[in-house]
Amino acid sequence: MTDIDLLREEIAELEAQIFRLKSSMNKSDNGVKLHKLAVITRLRDRCNRSLAALEKRGAAA
Repeated sequence: MTDIDLLREEIAELEAQIFRLKSSMNKSDNGVKLHKLAVITRLRDRCNRSLAALEKRGAAA
């Protein structure tokens, strides 16, 4: 597996976690889940930027 494949797999898992968190949110526990959601979303965004950079380097090569 290449780094691009691994990043795509990681992004898919993070998106699944985001979906599960959003689906399970109740008004009573939103604070903790919102914080966790923010952290996971930032991680997913960093992975997406890394993936784009790797793909750009691969296309340039």
